[in-house]
Amino acid sequence: MSYTKKIGCRQARKQFPALEERAKPRQQLAAGERGAIEEHLKECRNCAREYQIFTLTRATLDAAATSEQMIADDTFFRLLRARINRGPEQLNSRPAEESWAAALLATARQLIPAMAMLLLLIIGATFVWSADIGPANDQVALRPRDRVIFSEMYEYPEPTRDDVLETLVAPEEKENGK
Repeated sequence: MSYTKKIGCRQARKQFPALEERAKPRQQLAAGERGAIEEHLKECRNCAREYQIFTLTRATLDAAATSEQMIADDTFFRLLRARINRGPEQLNSRPAEESWAAALLATARQLIPAMAMLLLLIIGATFVWSADIGPANDQVALRPRDRVIFSEMYEYPEPTRDDVLETLVAPEEKENGK
């Protein structure tokens, strides 16, 4: 009898304790379920690695819980001396793809084309905008102070100096109650 139903990673990981030989009777799996989980572990590298970690953790906890004394043999001490002679390993060193330089390079690779496109857009908009104002469109290029002529905009005459001063003084007089 073959179990053809595929299971997902989450379901397989929930059943890790039931895969052990010493699983409690209520946790034991049927043959088909066990086969499906084992098939999943063959196909999924992440779940297989997770199961190895699970079994190693259980074995470590079981070894720590035993009352019998563990004695290190000569091989352990020989390997320990060799490890001490090698010196400290670079456990905290990051792989090349996780270094700051690699991250900066990856960011630059993405930003440089975007910045180039933005610069081209700005330059293009400048040329288009300046072409609309120039003499090519039968318009006379005006200086900023010449562009607005009060008398042409409104039907009222241009304000005099006294009119401007009176407008500026009016809010102060109103505030002082005059």
